[in-house]
Amino acid sequence: MARLLVVATPIGNLNDLTPRMREALACADIIAAEDTRVTMKLLARMEMKKPLISCHRHNEETRAPQLVERMLAENLVVALTCDAGTPAVSDPGHLLVRAAWEAGIPVTPVCGPSAVTAALSAAGFDAREFAFYGFLPREKKTLGEKLDAVRATGIPVAVFYESPHRVVSLVESVAMRWPECTLTVCADLSKKFEWLLRGAPKDILEQLRANPNVEKGEYCLVADLSTLPALQAPESAGGSAVAVMAERLFAGDTLEQASAEARARGFSRNEVYRAGLFLRPLEAE
Repeated sequence: MARLLVVATPIGNLNDLTPRMREALACADIIAAEDTRVTMKLLARMEMKKPLISCHRHNEETRAPQLVERMLAENLVVALTCDAGTPAVSDPGHLLVRAAWEAGIPVTPVCGPSAVTAALSAAGFDAREFAFYGFLPREKKTLGEKLDAVRATGIPVAVFYESPHRVVSLVESVAMRWPECTLTVCADLSKKFEWLLRGAPKDILEQLRANPNVEKGEYCLVADLSTLPALQAPESAGGSAVAVMAERLFAGDTLEQASAEARARGFSRNEVYRAGLFLRPLEAE
């Protein structure tokens, strides 16, 4: 019977391989891998050989239906892997998983290491409620807008991934917009040279800038936003920007359209911007 196994793999330390991961890979007829070369090394570590097929960001849209068709025709068990961690979580894989569901193929998650949960567990924050945002926008203006939107959600803990070449720039933006938050920066989790920093963003920034090896490794950042001052809503008296924009949102407009309407009615750019921060969660609903 055709089946899709979504197999999490070690994020760095191969000792995190579990018997269940080995079993899943061993029983698979084919392994759909983000990078076949990476998965081949993992299989070599387990002294295992399996047919491999690539399934990555640039070919998954066409590969997924082809693979599902073959799974049904040949009753194949396919194991889906990414280079490290869990497929389809800030990694390729969700299109194949979706296609399997839509074709009636059972999907089984095979749990394993996760940079998100590892970083959260070591951060010392109350993570009963948190949001994971993956990699944030690169462009500075768009990044700032995204950080503002993250804060506006009211969710107390935020988790991000970042590349080694942009981590300093991200922490600079965090220090500028969220100076009162507590930040935990994790590098190369589970690997030999793993290291973690925790403290105020400005202090973390100084330590990163002083580190000659900062542009090496993989980063996961956790921000505790619960210590930030509460966002103040603009005055809600009749005729305020927030009232005008809320009315337009309830009428079905997007936040961009509501902002344009408020500017057309003479509200300043700053008033519209502050009202947008306050109302952005409403648009998501």
